[in-house]
Amino acid sequence: MIRIISACIWMLSVSHNCFHKGVKSGTSQSIRAVRVSAAIPMVLPDTSYVITNSYEIFYRDDLILYKFRYRFDSAFNGKWVLQEFRPNIFVFEKDSLYGYSYYPRPDRSISDGRIAIDSVWAKNAVTPFQFDTLLKSKPIATYFDSQKNWVKVYDYPRVDTTSEKFTYYLYYSKKLFGLTDCFFSRSNADESGMKLFKVRIVAHGHFYQQYKMILPERQFLYEMLELPLIDTGEVMKYFDHYKKDVAK
Repeated sequence: MIRIISACIWMLSVSHNCFHKGVKSGTSQSIRAVRVSAAIPMVLPDTSYVITNSYEIFYRDDLILYKFRYRFDSAFNGKWVLQEFRPNIFVFEKDSLYGYSYYPRPDRSISDGRIAIDSVWAKNAVTPFQFDTLLKSKPIATYFDSQKNWVKVYDYPRVDTTSEKFTYYLYYSKKLFGLTDCFFSRSNADESGMKLFKVRIVAHGHFYQQYKMILPERQFLYEMLELPLIDTGEVMKYFDHYKKDVAK
């Protein structure tokens, strides 16, 4: 029951990052990469912890590559013999409905192949949060932080006077302008010349009478950071692999 409480509060306030559109680069070999990460606090009667998740996205012209991780479990005679995280590569073209999923390490339970993009997002990411209602209201504050990011602060509308209060901090940067995605920009949240790259949500704490439980103040964080490219060999390999599969 307590886990259900935490999950419900999470779904009311947050969602995770996923990207629909890529970046148009100057040359076919130009690649740009970002890491999307999330940190979700969970509170139980006897403990608290933070769930973290991240994945990388690579852009080359109209091609987009996601690099996810999934948990691989292997059992023999009812005992676990191997538990580890393995990579899952998914490649598609901007504005397509389908892409190709690849598993670099052999796994008999799943296989490479064509798959609907929406199915991949449903499996690997939380449904994107809609900022439409939030952005139609006037921010309670705006300012530039120490990194010269523009910050807009909103109080999320409360259901009633007994519900928990949430404050949203939306961070914009000129450095990431040009990247387009479905989580941060689905509701046209970008500003002129600036990219929304971080969402910080502060839950101010609340006593839930129905569950006889107090949830303390906590913070949800979603962020997109650009990555330096050191070795693009693997990425190029799967971009080329995808082009061959599409041409079949």
